[in-house]
Amino acid sequence: MITFCSKCFMIKNYFPTNEILSAKICQENNKALMTNPNKALSDWLLRKILKLKEGELLTYNKLKILGIDSIRLTKIDNSNYKIDFAKSGGFEDFKEYLN
Repeated sequence: MITFCSKCFMIKNYFPTNEILSAKICQENNKALMTNPNKALSDWLLRKILKLKEGELLTYNKLKILGIDSIRLTKIDNSNYKIDFAKSGGFEDFKEYLN
């Protein structure tokens, strides 16, 4: 069982594979996404989508080959978010948007 801090808030994540996972956004400045169970997000991302074997490292070079560099959470409403990949350069575009 996962215990979350009182400042965390519960969301549902809608994945491109049509799966829905419950999660919480936690930590300072809402920088962490924790699924329940906690391993569900990494299993979906590393095993199901990126097809990495147990113990295989995900490198930035592999992400460049795939044309992605980050994930994007898009708010549907206060409790529901869509998760997807951002194309290479997407994170830099996001940082520019914030400035």
